[in-house]
Amino acid sequence: MITLAVLAFEGAVVRRSTDAAAPPLLVRGVEATLAELRRRGVRVALVCEGSHDVGTRLLDRLGWSVSEDLRAPRSVDAVVAVDDVASAPPAPFAVHHAMELTGTLDVRQVLVAGDSIAMLEAGRAAGAGWIVGVLSGSARRPELESVPHDAILSDLNDLLALAVPAAPAR
Repeated sequence: MITLAVLAFEGAVVRRSTDAAAPPLLVRGVEATLAELRRRGVRVALVCEGSHDVGTRLLDRLGWSVSEDLRAPRSVDAVVAVDDVASAPPAPFAVHHAMELTGTLDVRQVLVAGDSIAMLEAGRAAGAGWIVGVLSGSARRPELESVPHDAILSDLNDLLALAVPAAPAR
């Protein structure tokens, strides 16, 4: 059973941009996907490549928040940034910190999804039950296939079709 989805914010949830001034662009349909995951009882944590302040600003620019209230629109359960942990992915600390922030006790119930080898390796190093590559970011299929994974998807929206058992609805 999956109780926590740890997702790479840049590349998997928002499209990567070389222009820091440009507003973040959501991967099409991902807002509804994240809301459905939360409705199904799966907590959602985002892992940011930048500082916590940068991650918070990105969320604000999207009109999103961190909230445990499942009815809160456009919200996630936690945000983990590189300055929140001792080492960034591929180290497992971001996954473990997301577990800590969401009260997730069993790493086998964690799904890690990202668009980089480092994020997939972080999931594997953490002992996550499911490791999923997504092609909506910078890495291409051959790169993601070169590391252990359970699935490679076109984008996060395909998570809902995976045969991954979700937690009972909260």
